[in-house]
Amino acid sequence: MYLSFLRPLALPRAATVQRFLSTTATIRTPRSSTTTEAAATTSAPSNPSSQAAPVATTAALPYLIKRTASNSLPIYLLRKRGGNLHQTKLRKIEGNLKALRAELQAALELGDKDVVINQLTKQIIIRGHRKPEVAKFLEERHF
Repeated sequence: MYLSFLRPLALPRAATVQRFLSTTATIRTPRSSTTTEAAATTSAPSNPSSQAAPVATTAALPYLIKRTASNSLPIYLLRKRGGNLHQTKLRKIEGNLKALRAELQAALELGDKDVVINQLTKQIIIRGHRKPEVAKFLEERHF
């Protein structure tokens, strides 16, 4: 009886080992990150006008749109039905979805059926590829 699944595995590639060692090195040294965070928090109060202006405008809105891990806006283009149906999806929305939908409709001059809310996933789906227009809309509101 030969148990092939118990055979020894090959060594990992050099890039895998290097990546593993670099991630464990950053986990072991949290002191360096806390000192940079402390420096950032001490430098923030020195210029409060530049920090408070975007927060004040977004705080007045009844919704919040978070950015992705790569710090980009969560706007995605979709193609369905063999490429004939073009959609734009807006994700990572918190707060009042209906208020955001109404403002998008007014800004993009679209009808009720063109901007739809998916309540289950908390996303807004817009008919057509409108990523630049939606991005401009969100950047005007400091997201």
